[in-house]
Amino acid sequence: MHASEVVKPDSGESGGTATMPGGGGLGLATRGRVPRPAVQGLLALAIYLAVFLIGYAYPLLLHPGVPLVSQTSVDPNFYVWSWRWWPYAISHGLNPLYSRQIAVPTGYSLAWTTPTAAVAVLVSPITAWLGPVVSFNLTLLLAAPVSAAATFAAARRLTGRFWPALAAGAVYGFSWYEVAETGAGHPNLCVIALPPVTVYLALLWRDQKLGPRAFVALLAVAMAAEFYVFNETFVWMTVLWAAGLLIGFAVARPAQRPEIARLAGLVGLAWVVAVALASPYLVYALRHAPARFTKVQPAFSLDLRELVDPWSGIVLLAIALALAVFAWESRLTRLLVIGLGLVIALAAGPDLVIAGRVVGAFPWERLWYLPFARNTEPLRIIIFLYLVLAMIVAVWLAMPARNRLLLTSRWILGLVAVAGVIAYVPSRGNIVPAGNSIAADALPAFFTSGEYRDYLRPGEIVVVVSDRGNAGMLFQAYTNFYTRLDGGFINLTLSPNPIPVPVAALQHPTPALERQFLAYVHQARVGAILVEQAWAAPWMNVFGQLGFTATKAGGVIIYRTARL
Repeated sequence: MHASEVVKPDSGESGGTATMPGGGGLGLATRGRVPRPAVQGLLALAIYLAVFLIGYAYPLLLHPGVPLVSQTSVDPNFYVWSWRWWPYAISHGLNPLYSRQIAVPTGYSLAWTTPTAAVAVLVSPITAWLGPVVSFNLTLLLAAPVSAAATFAAARRLTGRFWPALAAGAVYGFSWYEVAETGAGHPNLCVIALPPVTVYLALLWRDQKLGPRAFVALLAVAMAAEFYVFNETFVWMTVLWAAGLLIGFAVARPAQRPEIARLAGLVGLAWVVAVALASPYLVYALRHAPARFTKVQPAFSLDLRELVDPWSGIVLLAIALALAVFAWESRLTRLLVIGLGLVIALAAGPDLVIAGRVVGAFPWERLWYLPFARNTEPLRIIIFLYLVLAMIVAVWLAMPARNRLLLTSRWILGLVAVAGVIAYVPSRGNIVPAGNSIAADALPAFFTSGEYRDYLRPGEIVVVVSDRGNAGMLFQAYTNFYTRLDGGFINLTLSPNPIPVPVAALQHPTPALERQFLAYVHQARVGAILVEQAWAAPWMNVFGQLGFTATKAGGVIIYRTARL
């Protein structure tokens, strides 16, 4: 993609005309004085944050210290634990990719989990100051608005226009996938600001605002950071950068191709540096790879119905089609539309899935038998689909029109698409599901008041039993690893049950299971079993019936074993 094939931004100081010379066909006009781009970016972030807070995440602002998000699931509290673990491991000189604080005494390797290390380290000052629950909730509160703002910056640089860029940010940052993963408490999937940041850096290089060295350095840092956010996204970002450069080369005029080749060389160099920065994690992960990978399932592929449900998807695809029809002579249009088709194909995975039913296999099915692809979920590529759609919307709205009627109709279509995207955010309900009890979700006073120090010894092995998902790792993180935990969930492959099997088996006790449990307590050197009262199920009374001494304190029942 030649510099002349992309919209040139205005200076941010005064009016002017942003054009695409060379037959691009998408000249963009700007009028009047406008604030500097940095001021526009801050304004856009404030708008996105207000929309997300009012429509979705207000409970997190009201109760930042309460673990509210998806507490019936095991995933969110794994990330709360990870937010504490990474700074703890680094400050204590421990290997952060292996923890013996959980699943004692052997521990768990974290190399093939999704610890989102970059975010954990980034928010570590807040974790140290206010605790991991607050820093985790803050992460979820900011993820969508910051991702939208990053897309705004890229679209603003591409088009030179505020309102088209604002619309583009909303399309990406508030996409249904982003909102769903935020509500599920998956920061590895909802912290998605870095892909548009890499696009922004490329546009800065195009506009000669970054020299080659600065571009390579910043792009390498952004790519490496994405690896440490979620390495699967890093891989797909690599694939799509390569594909985008190839498409750009193919659609460019011969005279423009040397510039694309220079860009490809710089991107390749940045990728090599990024891999070098990621090598400590990468080498360790490859040396400790699971013996077997599971072939990707159809359920992890993009259901084509999801392209049009919510209904805003129909309008977004209509805009992409309209841009292709009315501006195909523009090489930027060809790059975006062809790229959109490629992302849809990759997100669809090996199987054609419509309305939850596998219709057949795609011709590229064998690609998903490659070692890494077997363990990936194609649906996750959809964030790149929305990034391309966001750029398409920005270009569509920024295009000049031959008459006012055409301009008005274009904006109506664009605003309908953006309105549909934003309307879907509150339609998902709050980030906290309806009916959740703040009091029940709140951390027991046993931990918040520090009472645990009166009943447990530092480093003592405990088992936490609760219907709250992954409660043991939540409590261990909150107390900064005061005790060691037997159990804990890190992923389905390595830890299918967050509660040790001999303990969970007591839901249906038999004399044989009780004997196995007592033997387990002795062999595992368990000092205490903690039952969270607000999340206790009837079967959890079995520990008292087995003769363990019970003490109630701060919303927790402590069952001491004989190991005193």
